[in-house]
Amino acid sequence: MKLRELWIVIFFFILGVFGIVYFKTAPYQHSLSSLIGIWEGFYEINPNLVNSSFVIYKSGGYDGQFFYFLAKDLFYENEWSLIVDSFYFRYHRIGLSFITGLVSHFIGSEHYPLITLVILFFTFIGSIYCLYQLLPNDSKWIVLFYILSPYSLNSNLLLVADSLFVSLAIIGFYFYKEKKFMISILFFLATVFTRELGVLFLAPIVLVAFYKKDWKQVFLFSTPGILFLAFLFYGWLQTPNHLGTNPLGFRDMTDFPLFGFVKSFFDQNTFQFKLKEIPKLLFMISFLSMGFVCYTSIRNSVLKDINLLFPIIGSLLVILIAEEGYWRSFDNLSRMFTLILPFSFLLTDVTKRKSFWIFLGTSLLLFIFLIIRILFITQTKEYFLAL
Repeated sequence: MKLRELWIVIFFFILGVFGIVYFKTAPYQHSLSSLIGIWEGFYEINPNLVNSSFVIYKSGGYDGQFFYFLAKDLFYENEWSLIVDSFYFRYHRIGLSFITGLVSHFIGSEHYPLITLVILFFTFIGSIYCLYQLLPNDSKWIVLFYILSPYSLNSNLLLVADSLFVSLAIIGFYFYKEKKFMISILFFLATVFTRELGVLFLAPIVLVAFYKKDWKQVFLFSTPGILFLAFLFYGWLQTPNHLGTNPLGFRDMTDFPLFGFVKSFFDQNTFQFKLKEIPKLLFMISFLSMGFVCYTSIRNSVLKDINLLFPIIGSLLVILIAEEGYWRSFDNLSRMFTLILPFSFLLTDVTKRKSFWIFLGTSLLLFIFLIIRILFITQTKEYFLAL
């Protein structure tokens, strides 16, 4: 696949995104603020943070609202008056909110949804190019599966940070492989502050550099992690006015391995299987097939693939212990696979493994389901416009 052909595909992909956004916002007067997913309850307890004429849902809402609230609170409030579901859980994933909040502060917070969409898809396109360059010549066409990633697309349309996290990580990894370490560190720094799993990209780099006694690299690639820990410590010292309506701890979001998957089929202790459970089974097939891919890589090429195996296996472990609430939600579950898809492309001889193609096949089926879900399944919510 030639680079010119890739840009043609990206052009048509962007046209498709325009169409999807137009369709998703149509029931809400084509307001891009409807993508944020602001729930009436959080609007009522954060009235000063919501722009007028933004769409407010009477029921439902989604995580995009917390990134929006944090972005507004960072740049428009003198005090930490923000109230979300779980303050510290949202606070330490500040990357997207900081970037979009900073740009919105200069352009205008009423443009937050558009600014966020542009930033998310701009970095996504940048990561497509970097992934294309990283792939071997005979496998460059596989980047098409990343373009059609249901996980990245869904994340971007929900205005949450998972796709941005992965895009920044790909770009950072690209510059690392190009030995442009200072640029790489900047992107990895943004990656870690966007989602804490970013440290899994840095850990193997630091370990290998430590083994080689390359102390300069040890220091450089330890810096993002050290700064992130300092940021967390500062956050613990600066106690917020409100810890959230439902402060979450590690145990609240985890369960024994795959217990969440099994429990998600039960309702009031009664086993139920409905058509809506089929995507969940596809996710499980994806999980198992990628687990086998990683097992094969560990056996055959662990030293070559160590920089990739750390974050991929880390993501698989998060899925493994996810509590049932994640398994019940297509949106939550799909976001967990966002990192796994593109970085699996770079594993040594991965295209020779049947389990890898099973993983790609389920991802493609989930992409088709996502489009069907947007166009035909998702129902219009009752809403009003903020004052």
